[in-house]
Amino acid sequence: MIKLSYFQRPSAASLAIASTLAGLASFAASAQHEDDVVGVSDTFDAVELIPSAAAALPPILSGQEAGARERGAAVAVPPPADSAREWFGVSDWWTWQRATGDWGGGRTALEDAGIVFSGSLISEWSDVFHGGTADNSAFRFLLDLNMSVELEKLVGLKGGSIFIDFQTANTGHGAMFDGGLQTYSNIAIDGSITQLSQAWYEQWLFEEVLRIKVGKVDANTEFAYIPAAGGFINASAGFTPTIFALPTYPNASTSFNAFVYPSEHTYIGTGIYDGATAVDGVPTGSRGPSTFFSDDVSDDWFFIAETGIVFEELGSLNDVRAGVGGWWHTGDFTTFSGGNEDGAGGFYALAEARVWGPEAEETEACCDCCRGLFVFAQYGWANDRVSIVTQQIGGGVSLIGTFAGRDEDSTGIYISYVDFTNDPAAGYGASETSFELFYDFALTPALHIKPDLQYFMNPSGDASIDNALVGTLRLTIVF
Repeated sequence: MIKLSYFQRPSAASLAIASTLAGLASFAASAQHEDDVVGVSDTFDAVELIPSAAAALPPILSGQEAGARERGAAVAVPPPADSAREWFGVSDWWTWQRATGDWGGGRTALEDAGIVFSGSLISEWSDVFHGGTADNSAFRFLLDLNMSVELEKLVGLKGGSIFIDFQTANTGHGAMFDGGLQTYSNIAIDGSITQLSQAWYEQWLFEEVLRIKVGKVDANTEFAYIPAAGGFINASAGFTPTIFALPTYPNASTSFNAFVYPSEHTYIGTGIYDGATAVDGVPTGSRGPSTFFSDDVSDDWFFIAETGIVFEELGSLNDVRAGVGGWWHTGDFTTFSGGNEDGAGGFYALAEARVWGPEAEETEACCDCCRGLFVFAQYGWANDRVSIVTQQIGGGVSLIGTFAGRDEDSTGIYISYVDFTNDPAAGYGASETSFELFYDFALTPALHIKPDLQYFMNPSGDASIDNALVGTLRLTIVF
């Protein structure tokens, strides 16, 4: 959540709005059940929505920001006094940061009051050019609409914010044809959803040393994410597939998260999530907190913790971060050999840095602040008696600002190696390796088109499946 550096005294109307919004978030999180929205209808469908290498929430969605890894939140820099408002007759539409502009001034008025509406539409077409299990193509989309409320501006509550997120997506059945385990699209689900995906309240306390977030949360926005990998669409880049029970898109869940920032460069965070999806097949993405507070349907929990270091500058490097984490799911898992496992867990590690970048300029639309050459690496391990992926090693390089005058274009290369369980009852071979190459063209700041190529060696470790080449063309519109 972006935190602004100035305060306005709230009016009676704004107090009423804040009260209504807070009530809405509470009601949405508590009242939402499987019959309240169109979405996953039963436990079989829920299992279909969770491949072993679960699809990660796309790291770059308008209005959504990952949990802070440093004290406080980013301070927004006010625009220059002579900046042109994004509206017809004032500025050219192809220069707008959001396709719907300023709504004739209405959007700016709401944002001045602390209420920010955002949205994006991702649509894509994929085709298996060679190999795999079928020479088929698939179309999918994800529409995301969200609202964030900064309570300091609205009602004077310092450090408080509310976030509500609605998503609808459809990727059809059988959308993956490469035969591999790693998912080649991070918005792919087998079927469709229409749901209130997130509804949470966040509060900073004790001079921004403690951050608490309560409500329905996508765990991948708080744990195991790597911002430097945000341009890739292979799901493994979002988080290591060894965390197969992570409550993430499309099944965010009710949770309690707490992060402590002992120093300027360190953080320690932990979260407890409703774990009803992984074993019991309950679609938490289309439900409220019923299975979090009651064990009538499921009594499973998902625990996760992460600690790390961050440095804006470290020698010749910038935006440096390294972290390690561990997780545990309390469910009763069936092993591949037919036995029972009382709980399952694993650990992960990650690192990222900007190894080159231009000098930053203190402007609102600071292209130089995000341009540069980024490198990242990830590792994950999980119990091979219940997890298909025992180990995963991944890494990549991404460049934001590719050529002169193309400051918002980006490109990158990613490699991910997964080591499958050695249990013969699982039926998997030794390993699978995936490669990804993309180039993101910024047609306008609000309209991007991304050609993406991925190559899968030894898909699912199955020697009978030819190595697969998959192409995807993704279009992203920011509202």
